[in-house]
Amino acid sequence: MVSVTVTNYQAFSATSLAKEVLEKEIGVPKGITISAKMLFAFAALLALVAAIGGFAIMKIGEVNQLSSEMRSNTLPATQLIGDIHAYTSQYRIQQSGIITATTPEAKAKAEKMIRNASKAISGMMDDYEKLLATKEQKDVFATLKTNWAQYQQQTDQLITLANNSDPAASDMFEGEALDMFYTVEDSILQMIDLNQKSGQAISAKSESIYADSRRMLIGAVGLGLVVTLLLSGLLMQTIAKPIKKMAGSVSLLVEGDLSVEIPGMNRKDELGSLARALDSFKDLFEADKRRAEEEALRALETEETINAIGAGLSALAKGQLTYRVDEDASGPLAKLYNDYNDALQHLHNAMMQIVDGCNTIKNGTNEIAQASSDLSLRTERQAESLAHTSKTLGEFTGSVKVAADNARQTSSRLAVARESAEKVDETAKRAAVAMRNIQASSKEMNDIISTIDGLAFQTNLLALNAGVEAARAGASGAGFAVVATEVRHLAQRSAEAANSIRQLVATSGAQITEGVALVENSGDALRQIVTEVTEVSDLMDEIAAAAGRQASGLTEISDMVTAMDTATQQNAAMVEESTASSRNLNDETERLFEQLSFFELGRTGGYTGGLGVSSHEERSPPIRRKASAPASHGNLALSMDEDDWAEF
Repeated sequence: MVSVTVTNYQAFSATSLAKEVLEKEIGVPKGITISAKMLFAFAALLALVAAIGGFAIMKIGEVNQLSSEMRSNTLPATQLIGDIHAYTSQYRIQQSGIITATTPEAKAKAEKMIRNASKAISGMMDDYEKLLATKEQKDVFATLKTNWAQYQQQTDQLITLANNSDPAASDMFEGEALDMFYTVEDSILQMIDLNQKSGQAISAKSESIYADSRRMLIGAVGLGLVVTLLLSGLLMQTIAKPIKKMAGSVSLLVEGDLSVEIPGMNRKDELGSLARALDSFKDLFEADKRRAEEEALRALETEETINAIGAGLSALAKGQLTYRVDEDASGPLAKLYNDYNDALQHLHNAMMQIVDGCNTIKNGTNEIAQASSDLSLRTERQAESLAHTSKTLGEFTGSVKVAADNARQTSSRLAVARESAEKVDETAKRAAVAMRNIQASSKEMNDIISTIDGLAFQTNLLALNAGVEAARAGASGAGFAVVATEVRHLAQRSAEAANSIRQLVATSGAQITEGVALVENSGDALRQIVTEVTEVSDLMDEIAAAAGRQASGLTEISDMVTAMDTATQQNAAMVEESTASSRNLNDETERLFEQLSFFELGRTGGYTGGLGVSSHEERSPPIRRKASAPASHGNLALSMDEDDWAEF
């Protein structure tokens, strides 16, 4: 402005070097108009701002692409492969259930659980296949599907053998089925490793985008400030200083000094025209006073224009982009007001776009942090499910061990019972032999009684003959007749006694015959019992051996589930680190806002570092805790139906 002091001109003299550098570097010609110079200067600023905005938009697009990829691919794929892994372990457990089932109802229930698990795993594999992105993932997943199909075929064979109570089912469960289970699990672990690598690649790319954005934005903002200051100094040096000199000459002319030299006669811009007009005014001053007055009025208008433009440039140097010069002026310099205000408005709009771009970056980092927090929460839930599975396997392993011990004890007791039954069978055999001997003795006694009966009959005949002979003898034979009578009575009593004994022996013989039959039947029953006890003992030995093998297999599965739990908790720690990185990016964006606060953009309520903060509520990262499973007792750990699978 015309009234500026010498001190201010000395301060602006430092821009002369900048003017020479800019004229050489960007090719600003000396003969262009003032408005063209200002438009050229602000065009350079607008080009820089446009470059910053384009870079910010490009990085925002990359951040949005990473966020979309994590939300639509990485997170669902991680959840699905974790569920497939857990369901495969449960599938293996249900195989042991059908092996240990002893009733048709239990086998049918175990088979139903296996079918439901197979259907759930196949459905999840179909969903997971849609999320495959790389050729390596597709190759590993193709191997997994092939192994899973073979595993299902083996399971069908295992179910058939188990339903037929074929002992080969246990051998297949511990052999071919176990090997195929390990093969399927290796493929699943490879898929989990590929998912982890994919997440790590996304995290590394996000960090790279953050580093590039931070460097470029800080450099661009610094360059913008330097260019703004240089252009402001250049405009003051090329416009304000010549106008000041010309104003001094005009003052001398107004005072009547016609010998004054008008500066800028050779300029081809508005100042050159003004100088030449002043020179003509000097020649015609005495002849045309009115023209002198008009020139004085023009000088006054020029002074007002310089004051307004100078004030605007001073405000621009202080970062006040909301300042505007009064556009009510008229005359040849009126366009200068409009050009200055338009250029400043373009600069203001560009800075607003930079602020909005920073807001978008901040919102993107908040969404990444939110997604990381959600992933951490899901990982913790998966850790809890794995811990619950590990505890259930431990309890089931204990139950199988107890069943094996009970089977061994039952087998020992059956062996003792078999020995006792064999002793009883031997005793029954000896009793049958003794009864047969008694039966033979009774037959001999019957023969002896028959002999005695015959002797009594013959004695009775002899007594009768003796009585007849005694009667013939008369008195001399009376005594012999008495003896014959007594002998006959004795023979009759002997015959009666023999008949009684014969009847008793016959009754005893019939009872002995019945006793022999009963003893033989008892011996046959005891021998049948011994045979059954022997078969039951052999079966109990096989059950005890199978239960021992099942306990060993379940212990290995429990160890693998524990290792999965450890890996899941390590994943949770990595997610927390990713969340921390996102928050660091958010902090850097806040610092960029603080640097942008140098410019006054005129938003409602004033500009602050937090202008345009995302509406997403920031949540603190979840506290990592040791996953724990609810307690279960006895066979409750095995009572799972379709609802249990869905909840798992």
